[in-house]
Amino acid sequence: MRIGVDIDGVVSDSYPYWMQELNRFFGKDIKIITDYDIHKVFDVPRSDMNDFFVGNSERLLYMPNIVPGAKEGIETLVKEGHEIIYVTARTSEEKDVTVRWLAKSEIPHEHVLFSGFNSKVNLVKEWDIDVFIEDYHVNAEEIAAIGVPVFLLTTSYNQNCEVLPKGIKRCRNWEDIVEGIRQLNS
Repeated sequence: MRIGVDIDGVVSDSYPYWMQELNRFFGKDIKIITDYDIHKVFDVPRSDMNDFFVGNSERLLYMPNIVPGAKEGIETLVKEGHEIIYVTARTSEEKDVTVRWLAKSEIPHEHVLFSGFNSKVNLVKEWDIDVFIEDYHVNAEEIAAIGVPVFLLTTSYNQNCEVLPKGIKRCRNWEDIVEGIRQLNS
């Protein structure tokens, strides 16, 4: 199967690092991100948050750790014959740092696609992706709506989605994801 995989929050454990840096920059003490729109959590204008990310993108995208189990889960899926295609909301200007982070983290990567701030649906269709792994419920819903099953990795900012639309399966961790893909593939 062709498996689409988001990066931030799914492979790169970006949010804990970002929260630490945002707390320092904005003089806050936020402990948990409860909304994917981080500017709301930090109570700052979206433009201020965007300026922070643009001005610090190299460090913010290169320094995070790996989501626990992601590297092993991806390696397992590759060994089982699946093709991994990363589809990230990052911009094409962030390609170099993204690929360097994947290489530094020793995460298998051949195809990395950048949707920027656009929907991932067109890339999912264009690349004929069979299943997708995501953390942002809005992306998950859009992808599931075109008939592509989605595994939604549980995060602090997607737990308010108690009832998920058809085609989305909530997963606690990468072990759940790998098992779900095996069941889907059998």
